[in-house]
Amino acid sequence: MSDEIREIESKVAPPTINCPNCESMLPHELGEITCVVCSAISRIDHKPTRDNWIDEKVSCPNCPKILRVGVDERPCALRCSGCETVFKITPSIVKVEVSCPSCERQLRIRPRPGRRRLDCPACSESFHVTF
Repeated sequence: MSDEIREIESKVAPPTINCPNCESMLPHELGEITCVVCSAISRIDHKPTRDNWIDEKVSCPNCPKILRVGVDERPCALRCSGCETVFKITPSIVKVEVSCPSCERQLRIRPRPGRRRLDCPACSESFHVTF
């Protein structure tokens, strides 16, 4: 049997929040967060997200049992009450769609704080987005 801990991505993500100092997008996390653009430190909490994390239901990766997570943090580890498998619930990976300014193709990307250069796979146009 493998000792590798399997991972399941949470379906619940914290809301997008901008830095109060520079208005850049902060990482999608809760707790003490450092802005990657200006290095300001912000304390972010969101009760609805924490409540949804507690109530989130996931399928065991090893058996058909559905489990209530019951933990208000991500990442977290769970043990299945049916088969004793231990697995990890990882934070949700947030993605957004941006349009290429040249051909208007929709690109689905993970937003990262600050300015980012993208190359459109359809028309090879380079452009910048800022989050």
